[in-house]
Amino acid sequence: MEQLDIFGRTKEEKAIEFIRQHEPPEGYFLGFSGGKDSVVLYDLTLKAGVKFQAYYSATGIDPPELVKFIRDNYPDVKWKRPKRSFFAQIQRYGFPTKFARWCCDFLKKDPVKHIPLRHRLMGIRAEESVRRAKRPNPAYLKKYKYWHYKPLFDWLEGEIWDYIEVNNLKYCSLYDEGFDRLGCVICPFLCNPNQAKLNLHRQRWPKYYKVFEKAMKKLWDRKEKYRQRERGYASTFDEFLENWYRGNK
Repeated sequence: MEQLDIFGRTKEEKAIEFIRQHEPPEGYFLGFSGGKDSVVLYDLTLKAGVKFQAYYSATGIDPPELVKFIRDNYPDVKWKRPKRSFFAQIQRYGFPTKFARWCCDFLKKDPVKHIPLRHRLMGIRAEESVRRAKRPNPAYLKKYKYWHYKPLFDWLEGEIWDYIEVNNLKYCSLYDEGFDRLGCVICPFLCNPNQAKLNLHRQRWPKYYKVFEKAMKKLWDRKEKYRQRERGYASTFDEFLENWYRGNK
């Protein structure tokens, strides 16, 4: 039996009420990634009967299966793309790391930051990280001058899947193939000494990594070999690349 809050509401009812409560006159911006959370958020927003427009930041390095899922099942979602490719931007910003993820800003946030809808529904859940759990809901992002509303904030992953099953919602097939999160194919958060997830990505989408390594080689030849050698991080390109894959300096 589903647990109710102190007002006797299910989480679905609470989320729909939250969406309706904060509806702006101009309508919501709904951040849509094609992942399980945004699929549920989209369905709840439809049920709420509010005005909204869904946007997808097409990074260019998302899984092709995910891109096809969005294209086939959500034709009304608007696509926004970065001005240049991730691979080209490596030459400008250098390689991304867990602590300097310029790629997230450039590929996901910048393409949609000028859209005039300042009230934004996001499928963010507190369970995903301690850092996210500490943020208020709603939250005002001073840097971008818009509000984040998170109707799924207190949902657990199991509750997301229960909702998808009960409501017979379609979802990307990659979840059934061992991929628990459907972010970018190439991401510094995949890089650590345990390379199981990284290898899963490299084996599934080798062409992406071939282009990435070519971009990294160009960066190495142009400037990184001097910096890496001077600081004692890497003396060869292969060592430099292996350090990145393992999340080392």
